[in-house]
Amino acid sequence: MINLIKKSTNNVLSFFIWTYRKNIKPSYINIRIRTLSQKAKNLKNRHMGESCFIIGNGPSLTVEDLNKIKSQVSFSCNRINLLLDKTVWKPYFYTITDSLMASKFFDEVYNMQKKQMFVVVSNTSYPSLKKQFDKDCIFLRSYYELENNALPRFSNDVSKKIFQHGTVTYANIQLAAYMGFKNIYLIGVDHNFGITKKKDGSIDINKELMGKDHFDENYTVKHNKENPVNLYSMTEAYLSAKKYCDKKGVKIYNATRGGKLEVFPRVNFDELFDNNGEFIGASIDTK
Repeated sequence: MINLIKKSTNNVLSFFIWTYRKNIKPSYINIRIRTLSQKAKNLKNRHMGESCFIIGNGPSLTVEDLNKIKSQVSFSCNRINLLLDKTVWKPYFYTITDSLMASKFFDEVYNMQKKQMFVVVSNTSYPSLKKQFDKDCIFLRSYYELENNALPRFSNDVSKKIFQHGTVTYANIQLAAYMGFKNIYLIGVDHNFGITKKKDGSIDINKELMGKDHFDENYTVKHNKENPVNLYSMTEAYLSAKKYCDKKGVKIYNATRGGKLEVFPRVNFDELFDNNGEFIGASIDTK
C-alpha cells in the first residue's frame, strides 16, 4: 500500500513537472532575483529633480567629453572600462544587461572604480550570473513585454522588474526615471551600425561603418549577417522611453555628437557648459 502511494505521488509530481516545465525555471529565477532586487528600493526618487548623463558606447564617445562630465551623475555600461586608463571621469552608475558581456567580462567590470553596479538578469544570463549573487551589485530581473501599441513596456518600479528591448540604454533610462532624475542627457548613443536588421527581416549593410560600431576597436562584439543589430528594436525602446517620460515630465535630450538617433530633441553638448566648464544644462523646452 505504501509503495502504491509513493508510486502514485511520483507519477503526479512527474506529470506536474512535465506539464509546467516551461514555467518552473522562470518562476524560480523570479523568486530568487526578487529578493536580491529589493536593494533598488533605496534608490527610488533619490535624485529627484536632478540631471544626469546616460553614456552609450558609440564611436562618437570621446575621452574629452567624458572628462567634461566628471562631476555629473552618469550611467555607463558594458565595456566602458576600456577608456578608464585615459579619463579623469570614472563611472558612477554602471549597468550590464548583455548575457555575452556578463559571461566574458563580469570580473573585469566589477573590479573597476564605480559608485553602484546594476546587473540585469534574464533566463539566458542566469546560469552564468548566479555564481555572482554574493557580489556587491544590485541584481534586477529582466522581462520582455509589449504594450497594446506594440512598444515595449517601461518599468515604474525597477525593484520588481525592468524591461529589455534591444539596448542597455533602455534599462539605464528606466533606472534614471525611477531615481527621479528630471533631465536626462544622452551622449555616445550613435544609433548607427554597420550591419542592421530591419523589422521585415532584411539586412542593411553600411560598408563605411563596418567595424566602427563602438568607441574602441577592441570592444569585441562583432556584428555580421548572422548577428546584426536589431536597430528597429532600439528605436521602439527609445519611442517607449519618450512616451513614458513625457507623461512624467522627465526630459530626455540627445547630446550625442552626430549619429542617427532622432527620437529625442537634440542639444549641443558643448553648450551644456559655461565658459568655465561648469554644467548649466539645456535651455530649450521639449514641449
